Amino acid sequence: RCALRPVGLAGLRAPRRVVPRSPPACHPPVAMADPFALITRSMNRNAAAKGGYPGGGGGYGAGRRRKVMDPTKPKDIEYLRRMHPDFDEVMVSANIDYRTICHTDANFANKYRIPPVMEPQQAFREHTNSVDAVCWGPDAGTFISASHDSTLKVWDARRGACIETLSGHVAGVYHCAVAGTGKFVMSCGSGEEKNALLWKWPEKKVCSELKGHRRSVVHGGFAPDGCSAATVDQDGLLLVHDLESGACRLRQSVHIGSAHAATFCGEDANLLVTAGADGAMQLIDIREHLSPKAWHLPSVAANTVSMQTGLSIQAAHDGYTVHALEFPTSTAVYSGGADHKMKRWDIRSLSPFTSKCAGQYLGHTAPVRSLAVSPDQRFVVSGCEDGSLRIWPRDPLGDLRSSLRKMRGEIKQLETTMQDDNHETTADEKRRLEELKQSASALREEDARLAREGYVAGLRSVNAHVGLVSAVSWKEDADKKVAQVLSSSWDQSIRLCSIKLDELTA
Repeated sequence: RCALRPVGLAGLRAPRRVVPRSPPACHPPVAMADPFALITRSMNRNAAAKGGYPGGGGGYGAGRRRKVMDPTKPKDIEYLRRMHPDFDEVMVSANIDYRTICHTDANFANKYRIPPVMEPQQAFREHTNSVDAVCWGPDAGTFISASHDSTLKVWDARRGACIETLSGHVAGVYHCAVAGTGKFVMSCGSGEEKNALLWKWPEKKVCSELKGHRRSVVHGGFAPDGCSAATVDQDGLLLVHDLESGACRLRQSVHIGSAHAATFCGEDANLLVTAGADGAMQLIDIREHLSPKAWHLPSVAANTVSMQTGLSIQAAHDGYTVHALEFPTSTAVYSGGADHKMKRWDIRSLSPFTSKCAGQYLGHTAPVRSLAVSPDQRFVVSGCEDGSLRIWPRDPLGDLRSSLRKMRGEIKQLETTMQDDNHETTADEKRRLEELKQSASALREEDARLAREGYVAGLRSVNAHVGLVSAVSWKEDADKKVAQVLSSSWDQSIRLCSIKLDELTA
């Protein structure tokens, strides 16, 4: 029944003609900054093959809107995991923070280039232990240093010699600061007693002890009017002292663990900011805490309005410790942290729900431990754990856009003048207009580059120390032409670097 039938030539099929296909279109490289780029491209290709989202023409997904994935929704995350097994790996690769990039990215030095390097001109060595703080003194040409050898020293910057050694603390001295009036110097140190001392100047004698702390006082600062001082300790406790009466105006626990900095606003004596090991920054209005509470007044119904002006920035440096603060104006705060970044914050744009900084200053490869701002707020200097200093412009993108607006106004005014029928255009005006247009084009390209990079690059780098830079201080001469930067370090030395401001702005 199953007889085999011979197949003739008529039963043979003609060989299939192979049509060569054109090579697939090359896709541009996808930046890892968008972790969904690879996934989205794959979904588009799959849907287009079935006549779906982009191409239309029937099939699955024809005429339908493409589904938008939200990485914050668990349902969308599970869908992406089912569709793309390497989803978690892509997300982990895309979320590498700057601190990790510093140590793992082989291309780090090409992206964040080291600015021109300088060397300090003077070195001061007489302390017998690490130098934890330095600041310019009330007297012209002098500065004060605080050390772990439990002393403060007054130096003559020109001669490079120690003028006087001040003793009063029972253990190491962590910080020193000079009041804006020049009448007082404050020093903060270790121990349960004599941990915050107020020195009267120029007598250089202890006039009072700022009491209230049971543990070592880490940092302190004066109000701009010289009437108050703030100190923070290793328990995260903040005290605001009235220097005239010696009374404590405010006592508040502001951080979990040790606090590292407390700085008054340079324009308002009622505002201050603190930072600590919990990675948070606390902006405090003293008037809020000193105002009478509604329930303490005779008529509760008539006093139901209360002020809530404090603001907390949690995880200001990606959850790492915040080491240093500067509060030069009522709208700007600078911070340095253990995430190797320096940041600038615009208080006007902050809210309890958003904590995005106004600018990031990248280039350091170790935690930023100290900061100082120039008096005119054009420059900021930072000290790093690797012993280096960096000098930064305040806001190059904002300055560039301001210059671009002025240049556009000048171009428009010149074009209006040249288009006037009663005006005879000269060759100098044409040349000037062409130069302005070329300069504006260059500024637009620089603006696009800065906006694309999203960070501020340094102007100068100073190889100052071989140990951690504990403090920096900035001072300019009367002509505003030369800046002198002091830095102290755990290598038991103090360095002085002179910088020509014209070279920084060139």
